[in-house]
Amino acid sequence: MLSAHWSCKKKVLILIVAVAAARLLMAFLIPLGNDESYYWVYSQHLKANYFDHPPMVALWIRATTLNLLLQDYAGFIRLGSVISCCLATWFMFKCVAVLINERAGWFAACLYNAFFYAGVTAGIFAMPDAPEMLFWTWSMYLVVRITQNESKWKYWLLFGVASGLCIMSKLHGLFIWIGLGGYLLFYKRTWLANPKLYAALLIAIVICLPVLFWNIHYNFMTWKFNGPRIEFQNAAINWHYFFDEISAQLFKNNPLNVAIIVIALFALRRQTILRSPALTIFNFAGLSLALILLIIALHKETLAHWSGPAYIALTPVAAAWLDKRKKENSFQLIRLTLGMHLFVLFYCATFINYYPGTYGVRSGRFIGIGDKSLDLFGWNTAGKKFDSIYADLEQKKIIPPNTPVVGYRWWDSHIEYYFCRPSNIKMIGLGDVMDLHEYVWMNRLRKDSVNMQQAFCIIPSDGFYNVRRVYANYYSHVDSVTNIKTYRVNEPAHNFYVYHLSGWKGNMPMEQ
Repeated sequence: MLSAHWSCKKKVLILIVAVAAARLLMAFLIPLGNDESYYWVYSQHLKANYFDHPPMVALWIRATTLNLLLQDYAGFIRLGSVISCCLATWFMFKCVAVLINERAGWFAACLYNAFFYAGVTAGIFAMPDAPEMLFWTWSMYLVVRITQNESKWKYWLLFGVASGLCIMSKLHGLFIWIGLGGYLLFYKRTWLANPKLYAALLIAIVICLPVLFWNIHYNFMTWKFNGPRIEFQNAAINWHYFFDEISAQLFKNNPLNVAIIVIALFALRRQTILRSPALTIFNFAGLSLALILLIIALHKETLAHWSGPAYIALTPVAAAWLDKRKKENSFQLIRLTLGMHLFVLFYCATFINYYPGTYGVRSGRFIGIGDKSLDLFGWNTAGKKFDSIYADLEQKKIIPPNTPVVGYRWWDSHIEYYFCRPSNIKMIGLGDVMDLHEYVWMNRLRKDSVNMQQAFCIIPSDGFYNVRRVYANYYSHVDSVTNIKTYRVNEPAHNFYVYHLSGWKGNMPMEQ
């Protein structure tokens, strides 16, 4: 650990710089994943809301790529996430330092950076979680200020701004208000007569109005997609999903961090600190989100990172418990949890780049299936090979100018970023809106700049599907062009199958 005579503020600043350097290295060295490529597609056209999420992640990418000038570099697409993690670390420190003391704030900052969710999903990758965590932790800091001085308008109004921007990043931000509402309902009904509360709520609502207006215009399309993911009328209990969610909450958030949080909640249950207004609000927000996800998981499949904000909200409780323990014991736990985070981070980066071949299916048409690391390997090399093939066919006039690449799933954005973007080839989505997501809206912007009479389709072997069946409603003929093979440490990793489609039937999927 850092020298004891250094101030906690200095330790936090050194921590921020050190982990930011490591994350920037990862951000520039590891290729984009399919989720990140999809959010890069968002950034190509700014709008009030997107099919799956509010617009903040697109603004983040636009800002850090200098209005897309630097979009060819994965590190600049992710730079907003690294910066957000730095600022979120500072807000977490300030939140707990003001609430308890600076030593506890230092513990909270360390725990925050030890979370795999906060440090990787929201700290490296270009995800909506990155701006969400910045505004989530800012909101937490403002909650502390409000509960210590509820007469100050400034903190209430800033809380309205911070929580509104949090929701504009990802709808999970609503749980900040759920936490506040739980405290108000059970402990502080006098706030119902406080005009500052309603002013903050009004500001948050006004900030979020673009999302509402977009959904009204498109018949609440975002809810039509997300609603079935959390509804479970008449659904049977699925214990597999339930235990998957338990595992996700444990391992996505660093099992040591989760253990510290659980121990802290029990150890402090009879102590005054746990009943402080701010911690009560954080606990309502965190525990309600974690519990709701477990209930949903009894019937529906959940995603591993959904529970991340819950455990960030519970971090101050863990910091309070660490602050009450013997100094050396607490520092030892911090060393362990940060060490685990760094070990996993560098192990995964090394594995992605240097594991020989694939640990999935090792040969045949479906080579690579089951190997999640291939989402982050080989795409750039394969994309360059395709661009060379495309340019040669276009130069020989075998294909007409502006022949597009087509896909039927939103994660074909990965193909767009690595195969289409370098040569300015357009991608068009052909399929159902629930598969294409934002591509249905992108079609309107791109349809007049492409020649749909012919098209290419590129299918990775670990995501293989029947191209003739999928595009039967759109093209009459499908011909195989080539098979682009990728190798990792001189061993076959996965393939990319290139098909040529012709006989356009004129059925362009468009938004209603």
